[in-house]
Amino acid sequence: MSNVPPPVPAPVYAPILTPRRHAWGLPAGSVRALLALAVLGLLWAVALFHPHGVTVSEADKHLPMIMISLQILMVLILVHFFTAHGKTIGRHATGHPPLGLPTGAIRFVLGAGYIGLCVFLFYHHADFELPAHTSLYSLLLVLVVTLGGYFAGLLIAGCVRMTWGDPPPGPYLDLEAWVALLAMLGLGAIVLIQLINNSVSDEHQIQLDTTEAVVSGLIGLYFGARS
Repeated sequence: MSNVPPPVPAPVYAPILTPRRHAWGLPAGSVRALLALAVLGLLWAVALFHPHGVTVSEADKHLPMIMISLQILMVLILVHFFTAHGKTIGRHATGHPPLGLPTGAIRFVLGAGYIGLCVFLFYHHADFELPAHTSLYSLLLVLVVTLGGYFAGLLIAGCVRMTWGDPPPGPYLDLEAWVALLAMLGLGAIVLIQLINNSVSDEHQIQLDTTEAVVSGLIGLYFGARS
C-alpha cells in the first residue's frame, strides 16, 4: 500500500478586476449630466432675459431661434438621459451616480427644471413664432444636424468598439468629452449673442443659424457616442 500523499491542488486566484474608467475619471454619466444641466440653464437664461409681458411689442415677444434649437437639443438629451439610466448611466457602472450626487438627483433636477420652464413660458404666453429673417430651412437644419449627430455618434461608438474594444481607451473618452464641452461653450456664446441681438436693429444683428446647428450636432454626437 502506497504512502504517497495525494497531490495538493494549485491555489486558484480570483482575477483582479480593474474598475472601468469613464471620461475625466468621473462616475459614468457625469459629463452628460453637466451638458444636460448646461442646456437647461441656457433655456432658462433665454426665457428669463428675453422680453416678455404686455409692456413690449408683439414682435419682441417672439422667442428667438436659439430657443427652438435648445428645445430640440433638450428633448433629445432628456430622452437619452432617462432611457440610458440603468445601462450606461447609474450606480451599477462605477458604484457612484453621475457627479457623485444622490441617486436620482440629476433626473429630478432635469425633470423639474424643464417642467418649470414649460409652466413659466405658458404663464408668460411665450410665442414661438419664428422671426421674419428665419426660414424654415434654418429650423430643419438644426433638427436634422442635431439628430444626425446623435446617430453619427452611435455609428462612431460601434466603430471604436470594433477597433479598440470595450471600453475605449481613456484618452479617447477624455477627447470626446472635451469636444462636447467646447461645443457647449460655443452654444453658450451663441445664446449671449442672441440676447444682445434683442437690443440692436435687425440690420446689425448677427445671424448664427448654421453655427447653432453645428454645435448642437456636436453635443448630440456625444450623447449618441455614449449610448
